[in-house]
Amino acid sequence: MGRRSGKTLLGNAARASLCSGMAVLADAIEPTLGPLGRLVAIERETNPRTRAPDLLNDGATIARRIWALPDRWQTMGLLMARHAAAQVEEAVGDGGSTAIVLAHAIVTEGLKYIAAGHDPMQLRRGLERALPVAVSAIERSARPLEDDKHILSLAAAITGRDDLARLIQECFDVVGAHGAIEVRPSHGIAHDREYIQGVLWNEGWKSSHFITEGGAAVLKHPYILFATHRLTQASQLAPLMSALIEANAARNERRGLVVIAFAIESDALNILVTNKVRDVLPALAIHAPGAGNDRFEILNDLATLCGGKLFAEEAGDRVESAQLTDLGQADEVNAIRSAFTITGGKGRPAAIRQRIAEIRRLIARATDAAERDRLAERAGKLLGGVALLRVGGATEAERAHLVQRAQEAVRTIRIGMEDGLVPGGWAAFLAAVPALTRLKLADDKAPAGAILRHAMLAPLAAMIRNAGYEPAPIVHEVMLRGAGFGFDVRTGAVTDMWQANIVDPLRVTKTALQTAVSCAAMVLTTEALVHKPRSVRDDDVKLDP
Repeated sequence: MGRRSGKTLLGNAARASLCSGMAVLADAIEPTLGPLGRLVAIERETNPRTRAPDLLNDGATIARRIWALPDRWQTMGLLMARHAAAQVEEAVGDGGSTAIVLAHAIVTEGLKYIAAGHDPMQLRRGLERALPVAVSAIERSARPLEDDKHILSLAAAITGRDDLARLIQECFDVVGAHGAIEVRPSHGIAHDREYIQGVLWNEGWKSSHFITEGGAAVLKHPYILFATHRLTQASQLAPLMSALIEANAARNERRGLVVIAFAIESDALNILVTNKVRDVLPALAIHAPGAGNDRFEILNDLATLCGGKLFAEEAGDRVESAQLTDLGQADEVNAIRSAFTITGGKGRPAAIRQRIAEIRRLIARATDAAERDRLAERAGKLLGGVALLRVGGATEAERAHLVQRAQEAVRTIRIGMEDGLVPGGWAAFLAAVPALTRLKLADDKAPAGAILRHAMLAPLAAMIRNAGYEPAPIVHEVMLRGAGFGFDVRTGAVTDMWQANIVDPLRVTKTALQTAVSCAAMVLTTEALVHKPRSVRDDDVKLDP
């Protein structure tokens, strides 16, 4: 029995309220599942009476836009589901909608068994036993992502645009599985791409006086100084510049100096500008790209690529003592106001391969999608090629939406290349049903297998319903056809998903299921909800002795 007071809600009433809050979010997201998903209209936060609502079909965006309900108890359930979706999106960049639908289905079924007298903790233990069995079955159905058709299909499913999907597939074909692909908005309607040989980073020249041609500063065969220092004194660079001027005179060369450091200002910048303007020494100053600790690591990458030493202030290195042999070298450095490229770095191939291997090990251990993207970008640029994908749109809003979807497609495809693919359209979950059926659990935990089996059919059923079909007979037929089969809502037929090029990344599918089970288990074993009116919240409690 559940009990209620002004500030607490206990027992079954607490769990039912959490489930009701999750249901609001799940009911808003389910219609968007699948390629024929419906639209959801959400009132705008500013001027809702005079502005048309936003029409959305992206579950993650919808989840972010629903953040409170009139009932405070239900709001708690809503926020638990939102948090689960955010965890999935943060970890793998996709699958948040699937996690919400799965978690709600597990909780709904679980509450039925609790109402019939089953203990919530035993159900939780049963779910924790059944989850690895389901995940193992899904992993066994996976295949590596090697076919260009699968890349194209995956990109089209995520972006909803065949023309954009073709460009994404082409970018991966050109730069490879680990190459750097940067997605940027275009200034027009059309999509376009550009391929750059070398390393490209979004930091430009620090003074227009460095320009040599057409708004760009171009140095051929320069020496490159990499430093984490804040360079402000001319004396920090003068010895090195004098040595380079003498070397040029002795060899009858005009090799310039590129300085890439955390900061280059005041007299340190002036001495570089003066030597360039007076045609004494070709020079260029660039601030290190990135932010925080990434700046140090990117400088280390560039030093490795060009065969130079990184002068680290933290290690006590002095720029004044730098020798020409400490500097990196490259065929060309080209900088504009907003970016620079390094082409033909002269670093040792073995050192570059070792650096790339180190970054890939960090990628394998990364749990945050943003961190994984940054690491993948660094590894891709060390490989020596960058693809710039420029995404257009008829309006600024459409352009921003397509840029976001293209970035998600690149991230998801890269994950698929690392871990492999499973049959798409939530058909991968069906591979786990026979394994869960064979699973033997103790009597008090046995319902967990049935709960998970039922829940794993929910996303597929929702997709079928959204396409205008009755789910039950189609799900039954798919189950009879066996592993790898699913329902193609575009053709209205049960089909081999591999043959139809309908696929999903294994990691996204696994993460959505694992997060959903974790969220649902917490809801099923929640025994009390406590509401804290603002007047008595901990903000006003003094803990000083």
